[in-house]
Amino acid sequence: MKKIAYIVALSFLFFTSCEKMQFDDPTTYTIEEAKLYVTDYYYKLATGNFQSVMFRANDGYYYGFGYGGLADQSTFTNRVNEWWDFAIEPRVPLNNARSYAGESHFYYPYYYFYLANMNANIILEALDGGESALDESGNDRTTEVRAMAHFIKGVAQGYLGSIFDRGIIADENLGAQGAREFSNSYKEMIENAASHFDRALTAANSLTSFNLSDYYVNMNLDKAGFIRLINSMAARLYASIPRDKEESEALGNAFWTRVLNYANGGFTTDFIAPYVSGGYYNYNVYYGLVEAGGGPYLPADIKIPYLADKTGTYPNSYPLDESVMLAPVETDDERFTRYFKYTQNFGYLRLDRGRNLFSNYKHNRWSQPGSYPNTTNVTGYPNPVFLAEEVRLLRAEAKMWLGDIAGAAAELNDPAADRIAIGTLPSIASTEAAVRHTLHYEYSISIDLAGGCTNPWTFMRRNNLLQKGTPTEFPIPERQLLFTSESVYSFGGAANAGAKGKWGETTAASGVGAWKD
Repeated sequence: MKKIAYIVALSFLFFTSCEKMQFDDPTTYTIEEAKLYVTDYYYKLATGNFQSVMFRANDGYYYGFGYGGLADQSTFTNRVNEWWDFAIEPRVPLNNARSYAGESHFYYPYYYFYLANMNANIILEALDGGESALDESGNDRTTEVRAMAHFIKGVAQGYLGSIFDRGIIADENLGAQGAREFSNSYKEMIENAASHFDRALTAANSLTSFNLSDYYVNMNLDKAGFIRLINSMAARLYASIPRDKEESEALGNAFWTRVLNYANGGFTTDFIAPYVSGGYYNYNVYYGLVEAGGGPYLPADIKIPYLADKTGTYPNSYPLDESVMLAPVETDDERFTRYFKYTQNFGYLRLDRGRNLFSNYKHNRWSQPGSYPNTTNVTGYPNPVFLAEEVRLLRAEAKMWLGDIAGAAAELNDPAADRIAIGTLPSIASTEAAVRHTLHYEYSISIDLAGGCTNPWTFMRRNNLLQKGTPTEFPIPERQLLFTSESVYSFGGAANAGAKGKWGETTAASGVGAWKD
């Protein structure tokens, strides 16, 4: 009988259509039983996996702040999920052992994105075979479910390529033989993801009507909005291919033109989901807002006030002298005191794990007034999904790489740009140096926490801004490698700065051009 595959738990496990598969509810069905008794089976499968990839892309629950530490967006000495290892300076190699308490940083994105990808295969195989996708009322939703399945695969494969150095392009279920090696490069993974975004766009454009809230209850987008979501996500993930500045340049005009084309079709207004029970909830924002022990639980890194400082005197590492308490930063950016909160309480930061990692600021942009300052899961409170400013930054960066410095500066000087409309900052000069500095600043300030959890890290790696030895990609988790012929490996560490990987890519930032010496 035809075999299907899920990537789960410890290895590739394979189920035939005569064996049981686990469903969202406690009942288990074979494929045949599911189609017989659950008439909206493919619609439900699309719904559940769309919710999964959107949650994992933006929240990175248990692992998202690891990327923030590597990008110096957040700082911590907390050993919960071994977050400290991702902020420590000088940088240390990633620990890829399955016994590592921070294994979730590796395994969770691997597991959930591959699982969603394989479930999308089930949908597409059925629809390509002539089956229909009906909703619970018996309405035919085949075309939109097809668009959704390709979008799921685009996000899943895109993030797998963005995070890991290699993978498997699993556009069909792998059968009983399974995988013996991860033969596809990060670039091949993301290129294939882009092809699925393109197919999602083709299907979405053919729809007569659409409401994304049918798939995620508080995501209110019509057909045009869904198309903007597909384009925005494609721009974000396609731009995440390069591991350093040299690769960004070598990819050339055709590559950056494609990024720009996606971004031109992306969001022009913020995509915000007001919280409802059972709806979208941005956990990455939640953790950034929490105050515990009288101070921030996961503070904003000192990089942020350092970049905002207008005096040129703010340090890029916290003073080691325990008698020193830094005062609020002096800045002309009107956003700063709204987006970040000054405090003299260091909260969970521990002196014995490095005072140089301390900070006087917490993430504050999405805090709510009244009784719930530290959470966004209160009915009606805004949860950011995708900000238009991220799309603007992608347009500006693409133009910069294309050599259109004037066009890049014009994007950043637009009266509607966050930095001008809210920050009341002056226009920048039409120079490459000014554009590069402003892009870094805006990634640090304007989409802090609100963009995909990997955004600052992937932006900084492709612009050579990461600290020396910061890993530019993650290895395939050890527990998965044990079931292949490949050896366990890892990346990063100051001693390995500039190291090259399997595909000739930089795996640990050289430190040349880094924001912090």
